[in-house]
Amino acid sequence: MLYAVKIGNSNIAISIFQNPLERNSILLINEAIATFDWHNLQSIIELKMPCIICSVVPSVTEKFLDKVSNYFTEILIVSHKVTTGLILLVDNPEKFGADRIACCVAAYELFKDSIAVVDLGTATTITVVSDRREILGGTIMPGLQTMTRALRENTALLPMVTLDDKFEVPGRNTESAIKGGIIIGTARAVEGLIGEIENSLNKNLKVVVTGGNSNLITPYLKLPYSLQPSLVFEGMRLIYLKNINKFRRVL
Repeated sequence: MLYAVKIGNSNIAISIFQNPLERNSILLINEAIATFDWHNLQSIIELKMPCIICSVVPSVTEKFLDKVSNYFTEILIVSHKVTTGLILLVDNPEKFGADRIACCVAAYELFKDSIAVVDLGTATTITVVSDRREILGGTIMPGLQTMTRALRENTALLPMVTLDDKFEVPGRNTESAIKGGIIIGTARAVEGLIGEIENSLNKNLKVVVTGGNSNLITPYLKLPYSLQPSLVFEGMRLIYLKNINKFRRVL
């Protein structure tokens, strides 16, 4: 069995693999960091077993380890230092997001081709993997909720809206206009960025989409894509298998 913990900018998600040799995982919890119930962790982690952590928030990682490290037999933290099967061809690899690494590992395993991994979360990221197992970099832009907060905090009259599919274009009221602008604008930005990347590389890319906002964006994408909601956890599972005998060394 294997615990997989994803610590994002907004949420903490914990899944368990009953058998790390198989893709299927069970999501145990997915909660906002701001309201996360740290006292509930003991009831979730019932058995001594390995744990792999993929985090983009070091301070929350430290808090998690302080609370529960004694419950695990081994702990592996995803970073540029672990074995992934991919080559990280970016400046400052130590600053490259662990979640992007994990998603790339899973996406390449699925298609073994040149890929654009689109992760629609707190940030909207596109990460490019070549057919030669190289992570070439990508693009980063604000995620949907980040945009809504920015509009609310930096304008006098625009409201905070809850993003959903209840809008029209053109919007006949402020809420509809904001939703349409952010959701369809993000879809078109993703398409445009992938087009620019393909032109730069002179190569077509398979597009893999993941992230918490996928359900809002994918209905408006006008390019072929593969939706993989659990991509980061699948990447963590694969990284665990590649590093199973190295836990002590890579901590």
